[in-house]
Amino acid sequence: MVELLPVHLAAHAEDLRTRGVLLPGAAAALRAVHDDPGLIAAVVTGNLKPNAVLKLEAFGLDGFLDTDIGGFASDDHHRPALVAVAQQRAHAKHGSAFTRSNTVIIGDSLEDVRTGLEGGASVIGVASGKTTASELRSAGADVVLESLSDVTRVLEAISLLTAVGTRGSAPDCPRAE
Repeated sequence: MVELLPVHLAAHAEDLRTRGVLLPGAAAALRAVHDDPGLIAAVVTGNLKPNAVLKLEAFGLDGFLDTDIGGFASDDHHRPALVAVAQQRAHAKHGSAFTRSNTVIIGDSLEDVRTGLEGGASVIGVASGKTTASELRSAGADVVLESLSDVTRVLEAISLLTAVGTRGSAPDCPRAE
């Protein structure tokens, strides 16, 4: 079954492109993170790796993320554990330690917030419409953005969380809302 899922999904790649939903600003935000030499963009997802890559390709996002250092359901069924998988792979590839102080999960669901917090990352919640800003804040997201459309704000939020290393709580660094 697991081997057949990517084959089945690949047969529906056009459906993914036409019926799938890409958050406004997602492509520009990923491009900006990818283009910043101080940042490394990877993916942590509850999808199997081949399925995740197919979904990224369907939206033209695969070139902005390093899927070799990601964490996928094919690595572990417990999503928070995937953060450590990605951190270990990033360490092996880049030679730097990856911890909560320099790892940020950007997600739009309560499960994304839980994955980051339990897995060892700071979390930027994006109020996509499925999950409200208030729900993301209540779940513990360190920073909550209404959307990814303001790329400067996305990069500022990443900088805030990685520079402070204290979950965005420095008195002179207000939390983004």
